[in-house]
Amino acid sequence: MRTIRLILTFYKSFAFASLMITLSCVTIIYAWGLDAFAAVFWFKIATLAVNFYYINSFKKDVYFYYKNLGVTKKRLWISTLSFDLILFVLLMTITYKIR
Repeated sequence: MRTIRLILTFYKSFAFASLMITLSCVTIIYAWGLDAFAAVFWFKIATLAVNFYYINSFKKDVYFYYKNLGVTKKRLWISTLSFDLILFVLLMTITYKIR
């Protein structure tokens, strides 16, 4: 349970930006339909890569905190990126069903 809390704390550092990008992708899918999914999907992947680069470059001291509590950098990133992509696909599916 503690590990999940630590991963969520890590995700909060870029959750707002990620959720805003996901909501903009949902808006595009709602307006243009499934034809735009490939472009929106690669846009989401690119922005996740930018988030990864930003945090690794400018906030690398944060990793010491999590490492001291027993959570590796790899586990943090796999968990948060997986959660973000699952949320993205889920919202895309719901948007397409509503449309």
